[in-house]
Amino acid sequence: MPPHLNDPISPASQNERLERSTRRFRGIAAAAASALLGRGLNLLVNAATVPLTIRYLGSEGYGLWVTISSAVTMFFVLDIGIASTLTNLISEAYAKSDREKASTAFATAFWLVMAITACLGLLGWALWPHVHWSFLFHVRDQRLARLTSPAMAAAFVVFICALPAGLATRILAGYQELHTANLFAAGGSVCSLIAIIAVIHFQGGLPLLVALYAGSAAGANLICLIWICLFHKPWLKPRLSLIRRRLVGGIFHSGSQFFVIQIAGLVVFNSDNLVISHFLSPGQVTPYNVTWRLVNYLTAIQVLVFPALWPAYSEAHAKGDLAWIRTTYAKYRIITIASLALGCVILAGFGQRIIRLWAGPAAVPPMILVLLMCVWMIIYAFTTNQSCLMGATARVKKQAIFSLIGAIVNLTLSVIWVRTLGVVGVLLGTIVSYLLFVVIPAALEVRYILQGKLLTAAPATASDPNFVD
Repeated sequence: MPPHLNDPISPASQNERLERSTRRFRGIAAAAASALLGRGLNLLVNAATVPLTIRYLGSEGYGLWVTISSAVTMFFVLDIGIASTLTNLISEAYAKSDREKASTAFATAFWLVMAITACLGLLGWALWPHVHWSFLFHVRDQRLARLTSPAMAAAFVVFICALPAGLATRILAGYQELHTANLFAAGGSVCSLIAIIAVIHFQGGLPLLVALYAGSAAGANLICLIWICLFHKPWLKPRLSLIRRRLVGGIFHSGSQFFVIQIAGLVVFNSDNLVISHFLSPGQVTPYNVTWRLVNYLTAIQVLVFPALWPAYSEAHAKGDLAWIRTTYAKYRIITIASLALGCVILAGFGQRIIRLWAGPAAVPPMILVLLMCVWMIIYAFTTNQSCLMGATARVKKQAIFSLIGAIVNLTLSVIWVRTLGVVGVLLGTIVSYLLFVVIPAALEVRYILQGKLLTAAPATASDPNFVD
């Protein structure tokens, strides 16, 4: 490889490189440490809510709750990838110490999201009376069937508020200050646990449980966004005068690719509960979802680190620091392998026992599902590494195409196999589609990035009106 690819932008001194590297790792370490409090606390709260809500709602009620949560989570793709694009734009502005670029990027993104939110609110209000949610979720219990529509309505209202509020985390990520966002997340987690305990104590219904639990996280993000704009970084206050038309096209161009990837991700991570609920029953969702949650806890190290890695990669890419990107990617691949080895041992050897003690007998999955979850955990962990690097360097066009194909294949296989294999067929469809259409294309794209072929010239960005991926 030609030597100039190591630093195609400027001949920075070794001391400058070391200083930038130290600052990035310091930001990642601070984010990971605070995530032990913020996201770590969120994982603990989720772990505590599983036995509480299963005992309070019953197996079918709990399955309905997580199915509603999955359905509402799918709405978040309707920001059309603007939030993901904002992280890269803020990272680029931060790399250049350009407050004006950051403020115009945020103002433009914020008002685009607000416009989308308003349209979704009006659309939801018009269509809601005509959607039969209890039929869609295959709810057999008449009492739960009556609660399904109001519970979905409560979740949708929270979503409307959460969509613009979620930009707060993207801003702090771009400035490599995720440790601050994690502190707000910790407050939201504590409030959500208090909300669940209060609802159970006062015998509240499913709609109230949905509203207060989901609303706690959305409220924490909203408070964080207000704090950023009024006190922490007042130059980011989203005044209408800061909107730039030239940015709109770039944001939609980049965001549309993230949008496709998000849709594919939602099919993989959220459609399973919907398929199981519709073709089997909400009660069958419970063991599947609880096992899935356990896998998420075992791969928690990625939850702690990778949200901070994305903006660090993006800033290093803007600086042309290929050596740092290579070194860091290799380090975290080793960490991933070590965590996977430990996670597989725990899940395969003790998974059923842990779930029985944690969530009760109704949540215990068959052993074949546990073993397939081990396979999925390995696939997911490695592709998370790859997606983080590709997203940070705006190499998502091919990923978007293959992810969409994979999502279609995944949903098709899940619907076919759930009828014959039950919940195991749903997970098997996810594994097969992910291997064929995500793992292999992503590996080739990461190799392209690490070879430095993107850095033969200053990288184009979504803020450039002539940006072409």
